[in-house]
Amino acid sequence: MSRVVVVPPGQGEQHWQPQPANGWIEVLTAPRLAGAPPGLSAGLQELPPLGKIREHAHPAQTEIFWIIQGQALARLDGVVRRITAGTFMVAPPHARHGFINDGDTPFRMLWMLVPAGLEEFFVAIGRPKGPGLPDPTPYPRPTETGAIELATVFETLDPPPEAPWDTAPITDPAVLEPLRRIAV
Repeated sequence: MSRVVVVPPGQGEQHWQPQPANGWIEVLTAPRLAGAPPGLSAGLQELPPLGKIREHAHPAQTEIFWIIQGQALARLDGVVRRITAGTFMVAPPHARHGFINDGDTPFRMLWMLVPAGLEEFFVAIGRPKGPGLPDPTPYPRPTETGAIELATVFETLDPPPEAPWDTAPITDPAVLEPLRRIAV
C-alpha cells in the first residue's frame, strides 16, 4: 500500500468561508484524514475580489504559502507587500500576516501548516461546498469565531489588527489606495 497522499483536483474537503474572506477552502491533507501524514495540514484557499484574510499569527505553527493565481496586498510583520502568482512565503510562529485581494480576479493560494490545525478552524467556521450546494457567500462570521480561533491555531494579537486588516468586510475599494502606494 502506498504511503503517498494523492488528491485529484477538486476532491479535497471543501468549505465556503464567511466574511471577510467570502471565498472557499479545500483541505488537501490533515492528520484526521485517512492515510494523511501526522503533523501537517495543507489546502487551497480562494478569495474573491475584496475578500481578505484578517491579520493574524500562529503561536507554535509555521505557515507556508505558494500563490497560485491572482494578486493581493499582504501585510507581513507590519510591511505591506504586493504579492502575485508564483510568490512563495514562510511565516514562522508569531509572525503576523494577512491578505487582501485587491485585484479584479480570484486570488488563490496553497497553504501548509506545521504542526497541523488550521483545517479545524476552516471547517468549524465554514459551510460545506460541493456539487449542487448553493454558494452562501457573503455570510457573517459565526459569533463564536474568536473562541474557535483560540481553540485551534491562532494567538491573540496585541495590538489588535487595524482596518482594513481587521475582521470587517471591505465595502469600498478606495480604502486600499493608500496601501497600494506603500506596498513594496
